[in-house]
Amino acid sequence: MADLLKRAKETRRAAMLAAAGLPDEQAALVPTMFPEWKASEAVTEGERRYYPPTDKLYKCRQAHTSQAGWEPDKTPALWAVIDVAHAGTAEDPIPAVSGMDYIIGRFYLDPEDGRTYRCSRAEMADGEIINLQYLPHELVGQYFEEVSQ
Repeated sequence: MADLLKRAKETRRAAMLAAAGLPDEQAALVPTMFPEWKASEAVTEGERRYYPPTDKLYKCRQAHTSQAGWEPDKTPALWAVIDVAHAGTAEDPIPAVSGMDYIIGRFYLDPEDGRTYRCSRAEMADGEIINLQYLPHELVGQYFEEVSQ
């Protein structure tokens, strides 16, 4: 039994090492293969952590030492959620969250008003990424255009 447990731990370690090299789109499909977020841990920009209460994978935006109260779902300035479950089309919009990275040309569902918005900005090309601390309905005419009511 001890040998079986040792093998299981080694297999998990190997899987976690392999997952570390995955691009975000693939990594988000296996969030539990990444270290869990915990307080009092030094993290560097680009590191990814799994946060069990949301069952999501997050990417560190800036180096810091994590603290209780600075959980990934509460600190969008420090953590970006990696969401690939939604295509970002009008038929399958991405759920919007304050502080997320928005992609120009993609569609987002605003949780406050239930409407769908397209991210757009005159001087930016489709595919460019911008981090916004607001929901789409708060930036209509600046970064979003409403496409449904």
